[in-house]
Amino acid sequence: MRFFKTAALLVFLAGASGAENLKISVYHTNDIHGGIMSRPAAHDEEPKRKIGGAAAMASLIKQDKNPKLILDAGDWFQGTPEGNLSRGQSLIDVFNAVGYDAVAVGNHDFDFGEARLKTLVKGLKMPALGANIYRVKGGKRVDYLRPWIIKEVAGIKIGIFGLLTAKMPSLAFPDNYTGLKFRRELDEAKDVVKALREQGAHVIIALTHVGFESQGLAPFEGDQTLAGEVKGIDLIVGGHTHTPVKDPLRDANYGTLIVQAGTALSSVGRVVLEIDRREKRVIWSSGELVDLWVKKVGEDPEVLAVVQRHERGVGRLYDAVIATAAVALRRSRDNESALGSWMTDCARQWAGTDIAVQNGGGIRADMDGGPLTPREIFNIMPFDNRVVKLTMKGRLIRDAINHGTGKGLQMLQVSGISFFYNRDKAQTSSVFVGSKPLDDEASYTVATLDFLVEGGDGYSPFSRAEKKDFTGTLMRDVLRECAEKQALIKPPASGRMRPGARGG
Repeated sequence: MRFFKTAALLVFLAGASGAENLKISVYHTNDIHGGIMSRPAAHDEEPKRKIGGAAAMASLIKQDKNPKLILDAGDWFQGTPEGNLSRGQSLIDVFNAVGYDAVAVGNHDFDFGEARLKTLVKGLKMPALGANIYRVKGGKRVDYLRPWIIKEVAGIKIGIFGLLTAKMPSLAFPDNYTGLKFRRELDEAKDVVKALREQGAHVIIALTHVGFESQGLAPFEGDQTLAGEVKGIDLIVGGHTHTPVKDPLRDANYGTLIVQAGTALSSVGRVVLEIDRREKRVIWSSGELVDLWVKKVGEDPEVLAVVQRHERGVGRLYDAVIATAAVALRRSRDNESALGSWMTDCARQWAGTDIAVQNGGGIRADMDGGPLTPREIFNIMPFDNRVVKLTMKGRLIRDAINHGTGKGLQMLQVSGISFFYNRDKAQTSSVFVGSKPLDDEASYTVATLDFLVEGGDGYSPFSRAEKKDFTGTLMRDVLRECAEKQALIKPPASGRMRPGARGG
């Protein structure tokens, strides 16, 4: 499928920009994950230079004199103490204070269960969208989400619809979406676009929590596929893959513009739609990401007051120093990492098991060198995943590590086990537990997360363990206890996972 970058501007679009045309600004966020506060910019030349947050975004938006829309593409709260400890309420308060026009739901918005999501949606002053979320029983869409809306902006009817990834079964605990099914995104989009046109929509925006297709990810039907196969969408505001799309893509077939704004509200996306007033159609559009440097854009006082209220509620518990990291411990998408090794060592020691395994996608932040607080531990492991002790055969362990080293997933992290791996073939070789070769028929004890035991990220071998002991202890509490005991955290020795192949 071919795409044009926005900079190549719009050979296929008729008409020149003119004074008679209407310009509408569309501000968009996605995967905020509780990042409502400004914070020191990571790796910036000025370590204390602050970036991000809802108040900075609101200040920027208020400076724009165009008619405007403000949209979010899902995954609202999961990721910070402010987001989680309020069980999402902090993001509802922020959405309302900023004045969003519509928000889509993401997979993590179900993390406290469907009942909690319903409650959160009731508190919104704007519609929450999810067109492809249905009840298994009866086959109707859920009634607390709108499939789409038509909003009139400066005389233009703009249809906005929401899509959630149909891969929900591998992304969430089954109990959190019991009785729901998720229709294929392409099929839903074709039907919705037709319905919106029939209802008089002049412009159509898809608000998707589906993902931006890119190298390093397993093939899937994401926003590019949606743009290339569904005629009639003017703009796709995406989420889910945390992709900062600095140069928006334009589909070569239908001209659909695709944008996404990264994660954690460090920047906000801004699209300008230029519309012919007489024909009521988009004749030109462009997009950019705007970094939310607080010194540059300021902070809106009303939104800042909402953010600070939630910040004060958790600050005393999460901002005290509990240990010191001798150096920074980083994550890695495709390799063994110092942070992953430290985390799995902590889990294995706490559980007293032979092996520990952590999914790479569950590690959501790096550990900076210097003082360590519970907030940083929370940012590393924000999910309410609990440690499970398993007894399982060696052959199942081999299947699990083969799966976790394959392409399409972030690399698993391990303790107590070592091996060579081939990402292209999803194969491991020369597998050792401690100093002894892995025996397919022997039983071993393994510490891992309940999310993986339930089949999350496709780790089905863990569900077939002989024995399962659900401890009920949060992984982040294990990490905090480990950090406090160590006091000075040093990176573990490397070499437990090596690329290549070796017999054995």
